[in-house]
Amino acid sequence: MAEKSGNKQDISDEASRVLRLPSQSAATTPQATTGNAVASRASTASGGGGGGGVLAKVRAAASLSSRSQPRQELGSSSRAPAPGAAFDPFDVDADPPSQLELTPEQVGHCSDALAHFEKRKRRSDLSEEFGSLSDMGLMKRISVAHYPVNREKNRYIDVLPFDDTRVKLKSTTTSLTSNNDYINASFIKATEDNSVATFICTQGPLVNTFEDFWEMVYQYQCPAIVMVTQFDSVKCDKYLPLHNGRGAYGKYNVKIMKKRKDNHQLWLRNVQVQNKESGKVHSVLHIEYPDWPDHGVPTNTDAVRQIWKRLHHIPTEHPIVVHCSAGIGRTGTYITIHTAIERILLGDKRSYDIVKTVKNFRSQRPGMVQTEQQYKFCYQVIADELKYLLNSDH
Repeated sequence: MAEKSGNKQDISDEASRVLRLPSQSAATTPQATTGNAVASRASTASGGGGGGGVLAKVRAAASLSSRSQPRQELGSSSRAPAPGAAFDPFDVDADPPSQLELTPEQVGHCSDALAHFEKRKRRSDLSEEFGSLSDMGLMKRISVAHYPVNREKNRYIDVLPFDDTRVKLKSTTTSLTSNNDYINASFIKATEDNSVATFICTQGPLVNTFEDFWEMVYQYQCPAIVMVTQFDSVKCDKYLPLHNGRGAYGKYNVKIMKKRKDNHQLWLRNVQVQNKESGKVHSVLHIEYPDWPDHGVPTNTDAVRQIWKRLHHIPTEHPIVVHCSAGIGRTGTYITIHTAIERILLGDKRSYDIVKTVKNFRSQRPGMVQTEQQYKFCYQVIADELKYLLNSDH
């Protein structure tokens, strides 16, 4: 099934199959997914994520120290790279290191994982594996998205966030375009202990939700926005000031400070978001990958892997925003790839189970990883990056 079409009334069988699990895991409880609970990741992982000792070897000790610091105050910048890091992932003029230094333990983790994924991606039963994702049991509750006041905030009428994992905006009387806390966006986490990055998955912003989108980025101090679609009036409206470099979106001033198109056709932008009331500024990295087709997958894995190579160096105190058009197909595919590679480096063999990962994500936002082609692409990207990690320096 192809990803969402531009017609707001088109109903996708996959996305419209809203899900309810028999019991709610700790990974998807409201408390675990509200803004106050998007806390710093521990530098040592428990059984939920595994391999915390390895993480200390992945990054410099100073980087790990920055991960365990308390959340920054609202309005302070979360864009600073980990102290002591040689590569600044927020510097759009700099490319990620060509080599990632692996510990002996990580070499072993990657070797074991590569053997698994090379074997799995050649098997003929991946189609059946993807098909097994459709039946997720009873439906979870979706009510707020259906409120009359919120209907025009949804790009598609059949891609709506669950009540328990939806992102909530702070109620404000000063917003020029919104009067409640709703945005079509969901908190997504891969592990219960948040040992790897967490995400906010959302739809391509509509003109009438631009201010809500920037409110979300500012409120949750998101360090990066990954856009895996293109700007147009059907799939994703232009929420960035692309022409003159600066624009006003309700109570937020947004300015593109610097931009560059890299060798992988990724647009990299350093963006400043200023709250007009407080004057405080939040800086965010914007990565646009416009060449990922909405009815397929990229012709190769290079650009997707390049996104991961950059985001791998970003501290994980705050959630990364990822969106396509509906916020489920290409979006779900990217975060499946990203979290699997991160967990492999931590020695978490549960990352091998892609079907379980996608089921977990679908319990937090319906329809994640929308097509069979996208599902198989996950295996290919993970295998290609593991081969690169093992061959680049070892």
